Amino acid sequence: MIEKDHPFFGLHDLFKSEDILFTFSKYKYIADSLFDEREIIKIKGEQISEQWVHEQIESLSENQELAMHSLVTIKGRSYHIPMIDFSLDEEFSIAVYHRMGMYISKKILLQTLFYSSGRSYHAYSLNLLSPKQWLEFMGRLLLINPPNNSSVIDTRWIGHRLIGGFSSLRWSNNTDQYLAMPKKIKFP
Repeated sequence: MIEKDHPFFGLHDLFKSEDILFTFSKYKYIADSLFDEREIIKIKGEQISEQWVHEQIESLSENQELAMHSLVTIKGRSYHIPMIDFSLDEEFSIAVYHRMGMYISKKILLQTLFYSSGRSYHAYSLNLLSPKQWLEFMGRLLLINPPNNSSVIDTRWIGHRLIGGFSSLRWSNNTDQYLAMPKKIKFP
């Protein structure tokens, strides 16, 4: 089974609603490519369980990973779960958190959960955004990177996600591309 620090447990309250349709995918990462090969999975929140996540990870083929998408549907309307893919070389710090606070609304930031992804960090907020708010959020993520300094946010990830029309973050560790399963960190 998945560990208790897996993103499933942090987002569990979102899954409790029977009115939300979530999107996941099994994907194959293709380096320096415009698109990844994705097998889309749509599932009602009430059907997402620890067992379901475990079964999805176990069913991955070689070179395939499981990802959660930001795009959700509630009664026919689209929303996004705010997601962040960092490009930090060092440990996540209070300085990074404060820099995020300069560009991300307090409402989103205060409900953000942070995960070590092996090489860097991922984050999810529990506040859903409209498609227009999501585009603004993605733009604000770009502003977190200090000018003429090392990156905080993975800008290539943002480019891919804007082209794709949704964010996505990995929930498995099935290939040599990644170092570990995402694991919740205690922050701030």
